[in-house]
Amino acid sequence: MAGCRELTLNAVATAVEELAVRASLDLQPDVEDALARAAEAEASPLARYALEMLLENARIAREEKLPLCQDTGMFHLFVELGEGVSLPCGYREAADAGLRAATARIPLRSSLVDDPLFGRANRGDNTPLQVHVEEGGERGKARLTLMAKGGGSENATRLFMLLPGDGPRGVTDAVLEAVRLKGAQACPPMVVGVGVGADASGAIELALRSLLRPLGERHPRRELAELEERMLAAVNSLGIGAAGLGGETTALDVHVEEAPTHIACLPVGVVICCHSLRRSSTEV
Repeated sequence: MAGCRELTLNAVATAVEELAVRASLDLQPDVEDALARAAEAEASPLARYALEMLLENARIAREEKLPLCQDTGMFHLFVELGEGVSLPCGYREAADAGLRAATARIPLRSSLVDDPLFGRANRGDNTPLQVHVEEGGERGKARLTLMAKGGGSENATRLFMLLPGDGPRGVTDAVLEAVRLKGAQACPPMVVGVGVGADASGAIELALRSLLRPLGERHPRRELAELEERMLAAVNSLGIGAAGLGGETTALDVHVEEAPTHIACLPVGVVICCHSLRRSSTEV
């Protein structure tokens, strides 16, 4: 087909390697700025100290080329394909090769195991990536985003199959239940992703993708933007605070994404990320 471009396997592997290095060593400006604002506004001395240590940790990681966290996380690759761009056969293997190279280069602790129920032998290279592909974006361009998500915050993920009549109040209650249950173990201050709609797996995917949005950027739909603000205030009123020490900032932000769903359903996915929201993007 005229005008079509297929990404090369080498381009995919190289992009993933560089993204994994950047995401692991260099906290993104929107996250670092949110931590700095939280530290400046924090009234609790203990919580302020914890936030200041997180900022110091980010500085040291960047300057000394050290991983932001000893839990190097499970890596997710989000691929957004603009019109006229396609992925080659074998792109998953190429992406894994890039992550394998980054793991050896930094180096990173390997956080993935085989055989989750029995042997749990460490794989040694952080593969495989969890790959998410969608169409969209600028024509002729492909955007790759890598996100590393630690096990502590991953364990805070929750799925709620609500009824349509539960509405926004029910969604907010579900988010608060998830944060109360595991928030202190998810290395707060956290970022809370909320997916509403689709099916059970789709709601979790929506919540996960919401973490890619810059902190402080509200949903373009007014009702959802207002719901994000209300849920952020409600989460912060819980008083869990930075490092679970109490204080004013339990969450740096709450993001909501939605999708069509069945007339009888209201699926809600809650995906929580720790203060080290490690992500990086590039175009190839």
